Amino acid sequence: MGRAVKRTALGISLGVIVLYWIYQVVAQRAGPQLPAHFSELVLRIVRNKLIVFFTLFVLLRLEGEGLDSLGVRRDAWPKHLGVGLLIGLAMFVGLNVALDSVMNALIPRPPASGPSVLSFFEQPGNLLVWLPIGILGGGIVEELQRIFIFTRFEKWLGRSGLILGVVLSSVMFGFGHLYQGLGSAIATAVSGLVFSLVYLRRRSALEPITAHAFSDVLAMLGATMLAQ
Repeated sequence: MGRAVKRTALGISLGVIVLYWIYQVVAQRAGPQLPAHFSELVLRIVRNKLIVFFTLFVLLRLEGEGLDSLGVRRDAWPKHLGVGLLIGLAMFVGLNVALDSVMNALIPRPPASGPSVLSFFEQPGNLLVWLPIGILGGGIVEELQRIFIFTRFEKWLGRSGLILGVVLSSVMFGFGHLYQGLGSAIATAVSGLVFSLVYLRRRSALEPITAHAFSDVLAMLGATMLAQ
């Protein structure tokens, strides 16, 4: 693949990233709109994650790359899996519980204007759906998306682009959770930064994927217990 073609493909990837962020801002300004039924919420989440994964795959192919370029490799996978589980546990305790609680105490959440997502955890049987969503949608898709974003900035501007990409992707990750309150959004942005650093430690996608998935699983189990 020639340099001109690669530059064009990279430009398309960066353009799609910017458009996605614009969409996030517009959607956030419109406010969260939870469906009335759990099945509708599940279909919405699955649809969105499939669109993101398919888009990533297509953009990678345009650049002549595959998922291995994002660090999806099988070498030393038991070690990376174990490290990811430990990091996921530490992040759940340190960020999902401690930091989120502190931030929401300092910046109280606004009164809910509609139904809360916690209502979809009231039925324990819903965990059979929530857990795959956390593992596949949160752990795999969101982490591949994050890695793709800041590695595109790195390809564009080098080390300074990498730093910019990590910061922007973390900020937008938190922004996407602004409906939970400013405190939760800040805590989520910090978690995005940590996931990025976990990846950059060895350039292995398995560690942040496992950490994110395990953290989400623990959070969903906790939400189910809280909803009871």
